[in-house]
Amino acid sequence: MVRRSLGLLVLGSMVGALGAAAPAAAQTKKIGTFGGWEISIVHDKGRFVHCLADTIGPDNQGLRMSFGDDGQRHLILPGTGTAGARDEAVIVLRPSGKRFTFAMAQRSPDRLWSPVLENGFTDVFFESKRLDVQLPARNVTRSFDLGDPDTMSARIDGCVSSHQ
Repeated sequence: MVRRSLGLLVLGSMVGALGAAAPAAAQTKKIGTFGGWEISIVHDKGRFVHCLADTIGPDNQGLRMSFGDDGQRHLILPGTGTAGARDEAVIVLRPSGKRFTFAMAQRSPDRLWSPVLENGFTDVFFESKRLDVQLPARNVTRSFDLGDPDTMSARIDGCVSSHQ
């Protein structure tokens, strides 16, 4: 009985070790905090996917931006919902007061993604200090402090161009 238990224990350990050695689908590595944003890089099967910038701080978490080396940029908002659902988001950037409306898509259970952002949005975004968002269909209004988007932008540029 002891041999059988020992054999099962060894077999279980080997299976566990092999399972742990299998690569995960996507790997995220935190680079650091820059301008009030936590910057990370994402690889999938060893290939660069994108760089992420997440807002940090009390009552300020949840806003994310994604930057791919193909030039695609996305605004990602927190929000639960059914995959594939679409909601309109009204974004106002402060202090300029410029207003943008996006059809957001629920691409994961807890995140809404914008379509690819145009330069007009990102130009204003990187000069802004605050982002106000409204999701009228969900009766949600929220504001995010943008810290220093210029500093974040410089680090994101380095992340995307060098993939580190």
